[in-house]
Amino acid sequence: MADDVPEIESKYAPPTVHCPNCESMLPHELGEIECGVCSAVSRVEHKPTRDSWMDEKVGCPSCSKILRVGVDERPCALRCSSCSIVFKVIKKAVKVEINCPKCDRTLRIRPRSGKRKIDCPACMETFSIQF
Repeated sequence: MADDVPEIESKYAPPTVHCPNCESMLPHELGEIECGVCSAVSRVEHKPTRDSWMDEKVGCPSCSKILRVGVDERPCALRCSSCSIVFKVIKKAVKVEINCPKCDRTLRIRPRSGKRKIDCPACMETFSIQF
C-alpha cells in the first residue's frame, strides 16, 4: 500500500499484560509477543478484543459511510463499499497517566517495556518510571 493511504485508529486495544518471566509490561498486541526487556516470547490472546475488532464500526474517511471492519487483526486494510477508497484501521495508541513526583502534574504517555526517564514539562523534574 502507498504511504498516502488514510488511517483510522481503532477504538479498541488489547489489555495490559506483563511478561511471565520478568514482569515487565508487554506491547499492547495479540499473538506471539517478544518481551522488550528479557526477550522471552509469550502467546497473548484475548477473545473480547478480537470480538470487538470484528464488530467495530468505522466511518469512511472519504464519504463518511459507516462500515463494519469484520477483521480480527490490527492493522488491517479496508475498501469502502460506497466510494471504493482503500484505508487502514490501525491499532489504538494506548496512553497511561502518571503524576510528576515533584509538582503532581498529570502526564499522559505511551507506555513502553522497561525503565524510562521522563522530564516533566511543568517543573523540569527528571524522574524514572518502569512499566
